[in-house]
Amino acid sequence: MKTITYLISANGITPNHSVLYTTFHNKQSHVFIRGFGALIPYLVTCHDQSVMLTEMSSISETKAVNLLIEPFYGGSHKQLIDMIYNTIPDCHLITMTAKKWHWRSRVAALYLAQNIPVSKDYRVLFCSSVLNLAELTALRPDLAPLKKIIYFHENQLIYPVREKKERDIQHGYNQILSCLVADRVVFNSHHNMESFLSSIDHFLHIIPDYRPKNLANQIRSKCQVIYFPLLDRKKFSTDEGLQMDSCSLPCNQINNPASQELIANQSTTSETILSYQGSDSESERLTTNEDLTLELQRSICGTESITPSEMLDLDSKNKNSTKRTELVTSNTSTSENQTCTLTDQSNITDTVTANSTANQMQKFTDLSVIQAQRSHDLQNSVSRDNLPKQEERPLHIVWAHRWEHDKGPESFFNTVINLHKEGCRFKLSVLGEQFTDNLGVFEKSKPILGEHLEHWGYVPSKAEFHRVLEKADVAVSTALHEFFGVSMLEAVQMKCYPLCPNRLVYPEIYPKQYLYNTDNQLLKTLRRFCRHPKLVREHKIQVDLSKFSWEERRSDFEDLFCV
Repeated sequence: MKTITYLISANGITPNHSVLYTTFHNKQSHVFIRGFGALIPYLVTCHDQSVMLTEMSSISETKAVNLLIEPFYGGSHKQLIDMIYNTIPDCHLITMTAKKWHWRSRVAALYLAQNIPVSKDYRVLFCSSVLNLAELTALRPDLAPLKKIIYFHENQLIYPVREKKERDIQHGYNQILSCLVADRVVFNSHHNMESFLSSIDHFLHIIPDYRPKNLANQIRSKCQVIYFPLLDRKKFSTDEGLQMDSCSLPCNQINNPASQELIANQSTTSETILSYQGSDSESERLTTNEDLTLELQRSICGTESITPSEMLDLDSKNKNSTKRTELVTSNTSTSENQTCTLTDQSNITDTVTANSTANQMQKFTDLSVIQAQRSHDLQNSVSRDNLPKQEERPLHIVWAHRWEHDKGPESFFNTVINLHKEGCRFKLSVLGEQFTDNLGVFEKSKPILGEHLEHWGYVPSKAEFHRVLEKADVAVSTALHEFFGVSMLEAVQMKCYPLCPNRLVYPEIYPKQYLYNTDNQLLKTLRRFCRHPKLVREHKIQVDLSKFSWEERRSDFEDLFCV
Protein backbone atom coordinates (compact mmCIF):
# COMPACT_ATOMS: atom_id res chain seq x y z
CA MET A 1 0.00 0.00 0.00
CA LYS A 2 1.45 3.33 -1.05
CA THR A 3 1.22 5.98 1.70
CA ILE A 4 2.49 9.54 1.48
CA THR A 5 2.41 12.17 4.25
CA TYR A 6 2.44 15.88 3.44
CA LEU A 7 2.54 18.89 5.71
CA ILE A 8 -0.21 21.43 5.26
CA SER A 9 1.15 24.81 4.21
CA ALA A 10 -0.45 28.14 3.50
CA ASN A 11 -0.22 27.33 -0.21
CA GLY A 12 -1.96 23.95 0.08
CA ILE A 13 -0.78 20.39 0.56
CA THR A 14 2.37 20.86 -1.47
CA PRO A 15 3.40 23.37 -4.11
CA ASN A 16 4.29 20.57 -6.56
CA HIS A 17 0.80 19.01 -6.69
CA SER A 18 -2.54 20.64 -7.41
CA VAL A 19 -5.68 19.33 -5.72
CA LEU A 20 -8.30 18.78 -8.44
CA TYR A 21 -11.07 17.32 -6.32
CA THR A 22 -11.84 16.73 -2.68
CA THR A 23 -14.88 15.87 -0.57
CA PHE A 24 -14.55 15.34 3.16
CA HIS A 25 -16.44 12.74 5.12
CA ASN A 26 -15.65 12.85 8.84
CA LYS A 27 -11.84 12.80 8.89
CA GLN A 28 -11.45 11.10 5.52
CA SER A 29 -11.91 12.18 1.94
CA HIS A 30 -11.16 11.23 -1.61
CA VAL A 31 -8.62 13.50 -3.28
CA PHE A 32 -7.46 13.59 -6.86
CA ILE A 33 -3.99 15.07 -7.26
CA ARG A 34 -2.35 16.02 -10.53
CA GLY A 35 1.20 14.80 -10.16
CA PHE A 36 3.84 13.69 -12.65
CA GLY A 37 1.42 14.12 -15.56
CA ALA A 38 -1.20 11.67 -14.27
CA LEU A 39 -4.49 11.94 -12.39
CA ILE A 40 -4.04 9.80 -9.28
CA PRO A 41 -6.80 9.08 -6.73
CA TYR A 42 -5.83 9.06 -3.06
CA LEU A 43 -7.62 8.35 0.20
CA VAL A 44 -6.81 11.19 2.62
CA THR A 45 -6.79 10.91 6.42
CA CYS A 46 -6.45 14.11 8.41
CA HIS A 47 -4.24 14.24 11.50
CA ASP A 48 -4.09 17.67 13.08
CA GLN A 49 -1.46 19.54 11.01
CA SER A 50 -0.75 16.74 8.54
CA VAL A 51 -2.62 14.58 6.05
CA MET A 52 -1.98 11.00 5.01
CA LEU A 53 -2.74 10.12 1.40
CA THR A 54 -3.16 6.49 0.37
CA GLU A 55 -3.28 5.73 -3.34
CA MET A 56 -6.78 4.30 -3.78
CA SER A 57 -6.01 2.31 -6.91
CA SER A 58 -3.91 0.06 -4.70
CA ILE A 59 -6.77 -0.64 -2.27
CA SER A 60 -9.67 -1.06 -4.73
CA GLU A 61 -11.36 -4.43 -4.18
CA THR A 62 -13.28 -4.67 -7.46
CA LYS A 63 -11.91 -5.75 -10.82
CA ALA A 64 -15.28 -5.30 -12.53
CA VAL A 65 -15.45 -3.69 -15.94
CA ASN A 66 -19.09 -2.58 -15.75
CA LEU A 67 -20.35 -0.30 -13.00
CA LEU A 68 -24.10 -0.61 -12.38
CA ILE A 69 -25.78 2.08 -10.25
CA GLU A 70 -29.39 2.03 -9.10
CA PRO A 71 -30.38 4.76 -6.59
CA PHE A 72 -33.94 3.40 -6.39
CA TYR A 73 -33.54 -0.35 -6.03
CA GLY A 74 -37.15 -1.54 -6.13
CA GLY A 75 -39.94 -2.52 -8.50
CA SER A 76 -39.12 -2.45 -12.20
CA HIS A 77 -35.82 -0.66 -11.48
CA LYS A 78 -34.67 -3.63 -9.41
CA GLN A 79 -35.99 -6.16 -11.90
CA LEU A 80 -34.03 -4.65 -14.80
CA ILE A 81 -30.76 -4.12 -12.95
CA ASP A 82 -30.92 -7.67 -11.56
CA MET A 83 -31.35 -9.15 -15.04
CA ILE A 84 -28.39 -7.14 -16.32
CA TYR A 85 -26.26 -8.10 -13.32
CA ASN A 86 -27.08 -11.79 -13.80
CA THR A 87 -26.41 -11.70 -17.53
CA ILE A 88 -23.66 -9.20 -18.33
CA PRO A 89 -20.28 -10.44 -17.03
CA ASP A 90 -17.86 -8.46 -14.85
CA CYS A 91 -20.39 -6.15 -13.20
CA HIS A 92 -20.18 -4.30 -9.90
CA LEU A 93 -23.56 -3.21 -8.54
CA ILE A 94 -24.15 -0.22 -6.26
CA THR A 95 -27.71 0.32 -4.98
CA MET A 96 -29.77 2.45 -2.61
CA THR A 97 -33.11 1.41 -1.14
CA ALA A 98 -36.37 2.22 -2.92
CA LYS A 99 -37.57 4.90 -0.53
CA LYS A 100 -38.28 8.61 -0.94
CA TRP A 101 -37.42 8.82 -4.62
CA HIS A 102 -37.61 12.62 -4.51
CA TRP A 103 -34.61 12.66 -2.20
CA ARG A 104 -32.83 9.98 -4.22
CA SER A 105 -33.18 12.20 -7.27
CA ARG A 106 -31.85 15.23 -5.44
CA VAL A 107 -28.88 13.99 -3.41
CA ALA A 108 -27.98 10.41 -4.40
CA ALA A 109 -25.03 11.60 -6.51
CA LEU A 110 -23.22 13.06 -3.51
CA TYR A 111 -23.58 9.90 -1.45
CA LEU A 112 -22.56 7.67 -4.34
CA ALA A 113 -19.51 9.81 -5.10
CA GLN A 114 -18.24 9.02 -1.63
CA ASN A 115 -19.05 5.32 -1.71
CA ILE A 116 -18.37 4.03 -5.23
CA PRO A 117 -15.02 2.26 -5.06
CA VAL A 118 -12.30 3.54 -7.35
CA SER A 119 -11.12 1.15 -10.03
CA LYS A 120 -8.86 1.46 -13.04
CA ASP A 121 -10.82 -1.36 -14.68
CA TYR A 122 -14.18 0.36 -15.15
CA ARG A 123 -15.16 0.84 -18.79
CA VAL A 124 -18.97 1.26 -18.71
CA LEU A 125 -21.32 3.02 -16.27
CA PHE A 126 -25.02 2.09 -16.40
CA CYS A 127 -27.63 3.86 -14.26
CA SER A 128 -31.32 4.76 -14.19
CA SER A 129 -32.62 8.29 -14.71
CA VAL A 130 -33.23 8.71 -10.98
CA LEU A 131 -29.52 9.51 -10.68
CA ASN A 132 -28.18 12.97 -11.54
CA LEU A 133 -25.36 11.71 -13.73
CA ALA A 134 -23.98 15.20 -14.31
CA GLU A 135 -23.41 15.71 -10.60
CA LEU A 136 -21.83 12.30 -10.14
CA THR A 137 -19.30 12.72 -12.93
CA ALA A 138 -18.45 16.22 -11.69
CA LEU A 139 -17.85 14.91 -8.18
CA ARG A 140 -16.01 11.86 -9.43
CA PRO A 141 -13.96 12.84 -12.48
CA ASP A 142 -12.49 9.34 -12.67
CA LEU A 143 -15.95 8.18 -13.86
CA ALA A 144 -16.29 10.84 -16.56
CA PRO A 145 -14.23 9.00 -19.22
CA LEU A 146 -16.40 5.86 -18.97
CA LYS A 147 -19.05 4.99 -21.51
CA LYS A 148 -22.08 6.37 -19.64
CA ILE A 149 -25.51 4.85 -20.27
CA ILE A 150 -28.67 6.15 -18.66
CA TYR A 151 -31.95 4.19 -18.80
CA PHE A 152 -35.29 6.02 -18.55
CA HIS A 153 -38.01 4.00 -16.83
CA GLU A 154 -39.99 7.25 -16.67
CA ASN A 155 -39.40 10.94 -17.31
CA GLN A 156 -40.33 13.80 -15.04
CA LEU A 157 -40.99 16.41 -17.73
CA ILE A 158 -44.64 15.43 -18.13
CA TYR A 159 -45.39 14.14 -14.65
CA PRO A 160 -49.02 15.11 -13.88
CA VAL A 161 -49.35 17.48 -10.93
CA ARG A 162 -52.60 18.45 -9.26
CA GLU A 163 -51.62 22.11 -9.12
CA LYS A 164 -49.05 23.94 -11.21
CA LYS A 165 -47.27 25.23 -8.11
CA GLU A 166 -46.61 21.63 -7.05
CA ARG A 167 -44.27 20.96 -9.98
CA ASP A 168 -40.68 20.56 -8.85
CA ILE A 169 -38.53 21.60 -11.80
CA GLN A 170 -35.41 20.12 -10.24
CA HIS A 171 -36.23 16.49 -11.06
CA GLY A 172 -36.83 17.13 -14.76
CA TYR A 173 -33.88 19.51 -14.90
CA ASN A 174 -31.61 16.79 -13.45
CA GLN A 175 -32.75 14.39 -16.16
CA ILE A 176 -31.96 16.89 -18.91
CA LEU A 177 -28.46 17.44 -17.50
CA SER A 178 -27.92 13.68 -17.24
CA CYS A 179 -28.80 13.25 -20.91
CA LEU A 180 -26.33 15.93 -21.92
CA VAL A 181 -23.39 14.19 -20.20
CA ALA A 182 -24.42 10.61 -21.10
CA ASP A 183 -23.09 8.77 -24.13
CA ARG A 184 -26.22 6.69 -24.65
CA VAL A 185 -29.76 7.59 -23.55
CA VAL A 186 -32.12 4.60 -23.55
CA PHE A 187 -35.91 4.75 -23.12
CA ASN A 188 -38.28 1.90 -22.37
CA SER A 189 -40.79 3.01 -25.03
CA HIS A 190 -41.18 5.37 -27.98
CA HIS A 191 -43.81 7.27 -26.01
CA ASN A 192 -41.29 7.85 -23.24
CA MET A 193 -38.62 9.08 -25.64
CA GLU A 194 -40.81 11.35 -27.74
CA SER A 195 -42.68 12.85 -24.80
CA PHE A 196 -39.35 13.68 -23.16
CA LEU A 197 -37.67 15.24 -26.20
CA SER A 198 -40.75 17.18 -27.30
CA SER A 199 -41.32 18.61 -23.80
CA ILE A 200 -37.84 20.01 -23.08
CA ASP A 201 -38.47 23.51 -24.45
CA HIS A 202 -41.86 23.82 -22.79
CA PHE A 203 -40.50 22.47 -19.51
CA LEU A 204 -37.66 25.02 -19.44
CA HIS A 205 -39.99 27.88 -20.37
CA ILE A 206 -40.39 28.51 -16.65
CA ILE A 207 -36.87 29.95 -16.64
CA PRO A 208 -37.39 33.76 -16.65
CA ASP A 209 -34.51 34.55 -19.05
CA TYR A 210 -31.31 33.16 -20.61
CA ARG A 211 -33.10 29.98 -21.59
CA PRO A 212 -30.93 27.28 -23.22
CA LYS A 213 -31.86 26.29 -26.76
CA ASN A 214 -31.59 23.32 -29.09
CA LEU A 215 -31.17 20.81 -26.27
CA ALA A 216 -33.53 18.23 -27.77
CA ASN A 217 -31.45 18.00 -30.95
CA GLN A 218 -28.29 17.55 -28.93
CA ILE A 219 -29.83 14.70 -26.98
CA ARG A 220 -31.78 12.94 -29.77
CA SER A 221 -28.68 11.68 -31.55
CA LYS A 222 -27.81 9.67 -28.42
CA CYS A 223 -31.28 8.18 -27.95
CA GLN A 224 -32.66 4.74 -28.62
CA VAL A 225 -35.58 2.61 -27.43
CA ILE A 226 -35.09 -0.76 -25.76
CA TYR A 227 -38.32 -2.14 -24.37
CA PHE A 228 -38.25 -3.19 -20.76
CA PRO A 229 -37.62 -6.95 -20.71
CA LEU A 230 -40.09 -9.15 -18.90
CA LEU A 231 -39.15 -12.36 -17.19
CA ASP A 232 -40.17 -15.43 -19.15
CA ARG A 233 -43.46 -16.73 -17.76
CA LYS A 234 -42.00 -20.25 -17.75
CA LYS A 235 -39.32 -19.05 -15.36
CA PHE A 236 -41.58 -17.62 -12.68
CA SER A 237 -40.63 -19.48 -9.55
CA THR A 238 -40.04 -19.01 -5.85
CA ASP A 239 -38.94 -15.76 -4.27
CA GLU A 240 -35.43 -17.14 -3.88
CA GLY A 241 -35.20 -17.64 -7.61
CA LEU A 242 -36.08 -14.00 -8.22
CA GLN A 243 -33.35 -12.52 -6.03
CA MET A 244 -30.38 -10.66 -7.49
CA ASP A 245 -27.85 -12.87 -5.70
CA SER A 246 -28.97 -15.85 -7.72
CA CYS A 247 -26.56 -16.74 -10.50
CA SER A 248 -29.35 -17.27 -13.02
CA LEU A 249 -32.95 -16.35 -13.61
CA PRO A 250 -35.65 -18.63 -12.10
CA CYS A 251 -36.50 -21.64 -14.24
CA ASN A 252 -39.40 -23.44 -12.54
CA GLN A 253 -42.88 -22.79 -13.81
CA ILE A 254 -45.76 -22.28 -11.40
CA ASN A 255 -48.11 -25.17 -11.95
CA ASN A 256 -51.62 -23.86 -11.63
CA PRO A 257 -54.51 -25.04 -13.83
CA ALA A 258 -55.91 -21.50 -13.85
CA SER A 259 -52.99 -20.41 -15.96
CA GLN A 260 -53.80 -22.77 -18.84
CA GLU A 261 -54.81 -21.06 -22.03
CA LEU A 262 -58.50 -21.34 -22.79
CA ILE A 263 -59.94 -22.04 -26.20
CA ALA A 264 -60.48 -18.89 -28.21
CA ASN A 265 -64.05 -17.72 -28.60
CA GLN A 266 -64.52 -18.03 -32.34
CA SER A 267 -68.03 -16.61 -32.42
CA THR A 268 -67.10 -13.29 -30.79
CA THR A 269 -64.12 -11.38 -32.16
CA SER A 270 -61.95 -9.03 -30.14
CA GLU A 271 -63.28 -5.98 -31.92
CA THR A 272 -66.83 -7.06 -31.28
CA ILE A 273 -66.40 -7.25 -27.51
CA LEU A 274 -65.73 -3.55 -27.06
CA SER A 275 -68.03 -2.51 -29.88
CA TYR A 276 -70.96 -3.46 -27.63
CA GLN A 277 -70.24 -0.53 -25.36
CA GLY A 278 -73.06 1.59 -26.74
CA SER A 279 -75.77 -0.91 -25.69
CA ASP A 280 -76.55 -2.63 -22.42
CA SER A 281 -79.52 -4.60 -23.72
CA GLU A 282 -78.90 -8.30 -24.25
CA SER A 283 -81.42 -8.32 -27.07
CA GLU A 284 -79.37 -5.69 -28.90
CA ARG A 285 -76.17 -7.68 -28.39
CA LEU A 286 -77.55 -10.91 -29.89
CA THR A 287 -78.07 -11.27 -33.60
CA THR A 288 -80.67 -13.39 -35.40
CA ASN A 289 -78.92 -16.46 -36.78
CA GLU A 290 -78.98 -20.23 -36.71
CA ASP A 291 -77.00 -20.31 -33.46
CA LEU A 292 -79.50 -18.18 -31.51
CA THR A 293 -80.45 -21.06 -29.23
CA LEU A 294 -76.83 -21.86 -28.42
CA GLU A 295 -76.05 -18.17 -27.84
CA LEU A 296 -78.96 -17.88 -25.43
CA GLN A 297 -77.74 -20.94 -23.56
CA ARG A 298 -74.23 -19.59 -23.18
CA SER A 299 -75.22 -16.03 -22.38
CA ILE A 300 -77.55 -17.02 -19.58
CA CYS A 301 -76.08 -20.09 -17.92
CA GLY A 302 -72.67 -20.75 -19.39
CA THR A 303 -71.74 -23.97 -21.17
CA GLU A 304 -74.32 -26.21 -19.48
CA SER A 305 -76.95 -27.39 -21.96
CA ILE A 306 -80.74 -27.67 -21.64
CA THR A 307 -81.85 -31.01 -20.27
CA PRO A 308 -83.75 -33.40 -22.60
CA SER A 309 -86.87 -33.18 -20.41
CA GLU A 310 -86.92 -29.40 -20.73
CA MET A 311 -86.57 -29.68 -24.50
CA LEU A 312 -89.46 -32.19 -24.59
CA ASP A 313 -91.58 -29.82 -22.53
CA LEU A 314 -90.86 -27.02 -24.98
CA ASP A 315 -91.66 -29.26 -27.98
CA SER A 316 -94.87 -30.40 -26.34
CA LYS A 317 -95.94 -26.82 -25.65
CA ASN A 318 -95.26 -25.82 -29.24
CA LYS A 319 -97.08 -28.86 -30.66
CA ASN A 320 -100.14 -28.08 -28.54
CA SER A 321 -99.95 -24.48 -29.62
CA THR A 322 -99.82 -25.56 -33.26
CA LYS A 323 -102.84 -27.85 -32.81
CA ARG A 324 -104.79 -25.03 -31.18
CA THR A 325 -103.92 -22.75 -34.06
CA GLU A 326 -105.01 -25.35 -36.62
CA LEU A 327 -108.29 -25.85 -34.76
CA VAL A 328 -109.00 -22.13 -34.57
CA THR A 329 -108.14 -21.73 -38.23
CA SER A 330 -110.34 -24.68 -39.17
CA ASN A 331 -113.32 -23.39 -37.17
CA THR A 332 -112.97 -19.95 -38.61
CA SER A 333 -112.83 -21.38 -42.10
CA THR A 334 -115.91 -23.58 -41.49
CA SER A 335 -118.01 -20.72 -40.19
CA GLU A 336 -117.29 -18.70 -43.26
CA ASN A 337 -117.55 -21.51 -45.84
CA GLN A 338 -119.17 -24.95 -45.58
CA THR A 339 -116.65 -26.50 -47.95
CA CYS A 340 -112.96 -25.99 -48.29
CA THR A 341 -111.48 -25.63 -51.70
CA LEU A 342 -107.90 -26.51 -52.57
CA THR A 343 -107.10 -22.79 -52.41
CA ASP A 344 -108.62 -22.55 -48.95
CA GLN A 345 -106.57 -25.51 -47.82
CA SER A 346 -103.47 -23.82 -49.18
CA ASN A 347 -104.30 -20.65 -47.25
CA ILE A 348 -104.76 -22.69 -44.07
CA THR A 349 -101.43 -24.38 -44.65
CA ASP A 350 -99.75 -20.97 -45.08
CA THR A 351 -101.39 -19.75 -41.89
CA VAL A 352 -100.24 -22.79 -39.95
CA THR A 353 -96.72 -22.38 -41.30
CA ALA A 354 -96.62 -18.73 -40.26
CA ASN A 355 -97.93 -19.59 -36.81
CA SER A 356 -95.40 -22.44 -36.57
CA THR A 357 -92.62 -19.92 -37.20
CA ALA A 358 -94.05 -17.71 -34.49
CA ASN A 359 -94.16 -20.75 -32.22
CA GLN A 360 -90.50 -21.43 -32.95
CA MET A 361 -89.64 -17.89 -31.84
CA GLN A 362 -91.80 -18.49 -28.77
CA LYS A 363 -89.68 -21.59 -28.16
CA PHE A 364 -86.60 -19.38 -28.04
CA THR A 365 -88.37 -17.08 -25.59
CA ASP A 366 -89.43 -20.00 -23.39
CA LEU A 367 -85.88 -21.29 -23.56
CA SER A 368 -84.48 -18.01 -22.32
CA VAL A 369 -87.04 -17.94 -19.50
CA ILE A 370 -86.04 -21.42 -18.38
CA GLN A 371 -82.38 -20.58 -18.54
CA ALA A 372 -82.83 -17.32 -16.63
CA GLN A 373 -84.86 -19.10 -13.93
CA ARG A 374 -82.25 -21.84 -13.63
CA SER A 375 -79.47 -19.29 -13.39
CA HIS A 376 -81.38 -17.43 -10.66
CA ASP A 377 -82.01 -20.68 -8.76
CA LEU A 378 -78.36 -21.66 -8.98
CA GLN A 379 -77.17 -18.35 -7.64
CA ASN A 380 -79.54 -18.44 -4.68
CA SER A 381 -79.72 -22.10 -3.67
CA VAL A 382 -76.61 -23.92 -4.91
CA SER A 383 -73.13 -23.65 -3.43
CA ARG A 384 -70.33 -22.12 -5.55
CA ASP A 385 -68.55 -25.48 -5.74
CA ASN A 386 -71.49 -27.02 -7.63
CA LEU A 387 -71.92 -24.23 -10.16
CA PRO A 388 -71.01 -24.84 -13.83
CA LYS A 389 -67.28 -24.78 -14.42
CA GLN A 390 -67.10 -21.65 -16.57
CA GLU A 391 -69.62 -19.50 -14.71
CA GLU A 392 -69.18 -20.59 -11.10
CA ARG A 393 -66.73 -17.78 -10.34
CA PRO A 394 -67.60 -14.10 -10.45
CA LEU A 395 -65.40 -11.98 -12.68
CA HIS A 396 -62.07 -11.27 -10.92
CA ILE A 397 -60.77 -7.73 -11.56
CA VAL A 398 -57.22 -6.73 -10.64
CA TRP A 399 -55.71 -3.24 -10.32
CA ALA A 400 -51.95 -3.50 -9.73
CA HIS A 401 -50.21 -0.10 -9.67
CA ARG A 402 -48.43 2.26 -7.32
CA TRP A 403 -50.83 3.82 -4.84
CA GLU A 404 -50.27 7.35 -6.05
CA HIS A 405 -52.45 9.88 -7.81
CA ASP A 406 -50.69 9.58 -11.18
CA LYS A 407 -52.09 6.04 -11.53
CA GLY A 408 -55.66 7.37 -11.45
CA PRO A 409 -57.08 5.42 -8.47
CA GLU A 410 -60.05 7.80 -8.23
CA SER A 411 -61.29 6.77 -11.69
CA PHE A 412 -60.87 3.10 -10.92
CA PHE A 413 -62.67 3.14 -7.58
CA ASN A 414 -65.51 5.25 -8.97
CA THR A 415 -65.99 2.59 -11.64
CA VAL A 416 -65.96 -0.48 -9.41
CA ILE A 417 -68.11 1.21 -6.76
CA ASN A 418 -70.71 1.84 -9.49
CA LEU A 419 -70.54 -1.87 -10.36
CA HIS A 420 -71.11 -2.65 -6.69
CA LYS A 421 -74.13 -0.33 -6.50
CA GLU A 422 -75.62 -1.97 -9.59
CA GLY A 423 -75.39 -5.38 -7.91
CA CYS A 424 -72.78 -6.82 -10.29
CA ARG A 425 -71.03 -9.98 -9.12
CA PHE A 426 -67.24 -9.61 -9.14
CA LYS A 427 -64.12 -10.15 -7.09
CA LEU A 428 -61.44 -7.50 -6.71
CA SER A 429 -57.69 -7.45 -6.03
CA VAL A 430 -56.04 -4.07 -5.42
CA LEU A 431 -52.26 -4.50 -5.42
CA GLY A 432 -49.29 -2.16 -5.53
CA GLU A 433 -46.69 -0.36 -3.44
CA GLN A 434 -47.26 2.80 -1.46
CA PHE A 435 -44.29 5.20 -1.37
CA THR A 436 -45.97 8.35 -0.08
CA ASP A 437 -48.76 9.23 2.33
CA ASN A 438 -51.86 7.13 1.85
CA LEU A 439 -54.43 8.60 -0.51
CA GLY A 440 -57.90 9.03 0.99
CA VAL A 441 -59.62 7.26 -1.90
CA PHE A 442 -58.13 3.92 -0.84
CA GLU A 443 -59.30 4.27 2.76
CA LYS A 444 -62.79 5.38 1.69
CA SER A 445 -63.24 2.66 -0.93
CA LYS A 446 -62.09 -0.38 1.05
CA PRO A 447 -65.12 -0.69 3.37
CA ILE A 448 -67.55 -0.11 0.48
CA LEU A 449 -65.98 -2.88 -1.58
CA GLY A 450 -65.26 -5.22 1.33
CA GLU A 451 -67.48 -8.08 0.14
CA HIS A 452 -65.69 -8.16 -3.22
CA LEU A 453 -62.08 -8.03 -2.00
CA GLU A 454 -59.75 -10.96 -2.61
CA HIS A 455 -56.46 -9.10 -2.05
CA TRP A 456 -55.70 -5.62 -0.74
CA GLY A 457 -52.30 -3.97 -0.60
CA TYR A 458 -48.72 -4.68 -1.51
CA VAL A 459 -47.63 -8.27 -2.13
CA PRO A 460 -43.88 -8.37 -1.35
CA SER A 461 -43.45 -11.83 -2.82
CA LYS A 462 -43.04 -11.67 -6.60
CA ALA A 463 -44.13 -15.29 -6.93
CA GLU A 464 -47.29 -14.60 -4.91
CA PHE A 465 -47.94 -11.48 -7.00
CA HIS A 466 -47.89 -13.59 -10.14
CA ARG A 467 -50.21 -16.14 -8.53
CA VAL A 468 -52.76 -13.40 -7.84
CA LEU A 469 -52.56 -12.29 -11.47
CA GLU A 470 -52.94 -15.90 -12.55
CA LYS A 471 -56.31 -16.15 -10.78
CA ALA A 472 -57.66 -12.86 -12.16
CA ASP A 473 -59.71 -12.40 -15.33
CA VAL A 474 -59.34 -8.68 -16.16
CA ALA A 475 -56.46 -6.28 -15.44
CA VAL A 476 -57.38 -2.59 -15.45
CA SER A 477 -55.25 0.51 -15.82
CA THR A 478 -56.52 4.03 -15.19
CA ALA A 479 -53.07 5.65 -15.34
CA LEU A 480 -52.47 9.33 -15.98
CA HIS A 481 -48.70 8.84 -16.19
CA GLU A 482 -47.31 5.66 -17.74
CA PHE A 483 -44.33 4.97 -19.98
CA PHE A 484 -44.42 1.18 -20.14
CA GLY A 485 -46.64 -0.56 -17.57
CA VAL A 486 -44.79 -3.64 -16.38
CA SER A 487 -47.60 -4.94 -14.15
CA MET A 488 -50.16 -4.78 -16.97
CA LEU A 489 -47.96 -6.81 -19.29
CA GLU A 490 -47.23 -9.29 -16.52
CA ALA A 491 -51.00 -9.64 -16.13
CA VAL A 492 -51.29 -10.34 -19.86
CA GLN A 493 -48.61 -13.00 -19.45
CA MET A 494 -50.96 -14.60 -16.93
CA LYS A 495 -53.83 -14.50 -19.45
CA CYS A 496 -55.65 -11.52 -17.95
CA TYR A 497 -57.75 -9.47 -20.34
CA PRO A 498 -56.20 -5.95 -20.38
CA LEU A 499 -58.32 -2.79 -20.24
CA CYS A 500 -56.22 0.35 -20.68
CA PRO A 501 -56.95 4.02 -21.39
CA ASN A 502 -56.46 5.09 -24.98
CA ARG A 503 -53.52 7.38 -24.14
CA LEU A 504 -49.89 7.44 -23.00
CA VAL A 505 -47.89 4.33 -23.94
CA TYR A 506 -50.86 1.99 -24.23
CA PRO A 507 -51.69 2.49 -27.95
CA GLU A 508 -48.04 1.61 -28.67
CA ILE A 509 -48.42 -1.78 -26.99
CA TYR A 510 -52.09 -2.84 -27.09
CA PRO A 511 -54.49 -3.29 -30.05
CA LYS A 512 -57.56 -1.05 -30.13
CA GLN A 513 -59.94 -3.65 -28.71
CA TYR A 514 -58.22 -3.36 -25.32
CA LEU A 515 -58.41 0.44 -25.10
CA TYR A 516 -61.21 2.59 -23.72
CA ASN A 517 -61.71 6.33 -24.21
CA THR A 518 -63.78 7.35 -21.20
CA ASP A 519 -64.50 6.14 -17.67
CA ASN A 520 -68.09 5.49 -18.73
CA GLN A 521 -66.86 3.21 -21.51
CA LEU A 522 -64.75 1.33 -18.96
CA LEU A 523 -67.81 0.94 -16.73
CA LYS A 524 -69.95 -0.45 -19.55
CA THR A 525 -67.26 -2.94 -20.56
CA LEU A 526 -66.73 -4.20 -17.02
CA ARG A 527 -70.48 -4.42 -16.48
CA ARG A 528 -70.79 -6.66 -19.54
CA PHE A 529 -67.88 -8.81 -18.43
CA CYS A 530 -69.43 -9.17 -14.96
CA ARG A 531 -72.60 -10.47 -16.58
CA HIS A 532 -70.77 -12.76 -18.99
CA PRO A 533 -67.30 -13.71 -17.68
CA LYS A 534 -66.92 -16.20 -20.51
CA LEU A 535 -66.28 -13.31 -22.89
CA VAL A 536 -62.88 -12.81 -21.28
CA ARG A 537 -62.19 -16.36 -20.12
CA GLU A 538 -62.59 -17.77 -23.63
CA HIS A 539 -60.87 -14.87 -25.35
CA LYS A 540 -57.43 -15.36 -26.90
CA ILE A 541 -55.45 -12.21 -26.12
CA GLN A 542 -54.03 -10.48 -29.18
CA VAL A 543 -50.97 -8.83 -27.61
CA ASP A 544 -47.53 -9.68 -28.97
CA LEU A 545 -45.41 -10.34 -25.89
CA SER A 546 -42.39 -11.68 -27.72
CA LYS A 547 -40.83 -8.24 -28.23
CA PHE A 548 -40.85 -7.71 -24.47
CA SER A 549 -39.08 -10.93 -23.56
CA TRP A 550 -35.59 -10.93 -22.06
CA GLU A 551 -34.52 -13.44 -24.70
CA GLU A 552 -35.51 -10.97 -27.42
CA ARG A 553 -34.03 -7.88 -25.77
CA ARG A 554 -30.90 -9.45 -24.29
CA SER A 555 -28.70 -8.75 -27.30
CA ASP A 556 -29.76 -5.07 -27.26
CA PHE A 557 -28.51 -4.70 -23.69
CA GLU A 558 -25.34 -6.65 -24.43
CA ASP A 559 -24.58 -4.25 -27.28
CA LEU A 560 -24.83 -1.32 -24.87
CA PHE A 561 -21.93 -2.69 -22.84
CA CYS A 562 -19.66 -3.11 -25.83
CA VAL A 563 -16.81 -0.61 -25.69
